[in-house]
Amino acid sequence: MKSVASRILASLVLATLAGLLLAGAGAPKASIKEPNKLVILSTTDVKGKTSPCG
Repeated sequence: MKSVASRILASLVLATLAGLLLAGAGAPKASIKEPNKLVILSTTDVKGKTSPCG
């Protein structure tokens, strides 16, 4: 009986830890400070050229 009880206790501990990890792994809540601001990440095309029409 002792091994069954210890297995149940160990599975409950593991389930609790997994639940805590999943709860903490959610996306952080980011605040949008400037929603109308345009950000340009790159000015080159796929081949690395900056001229229009590649």
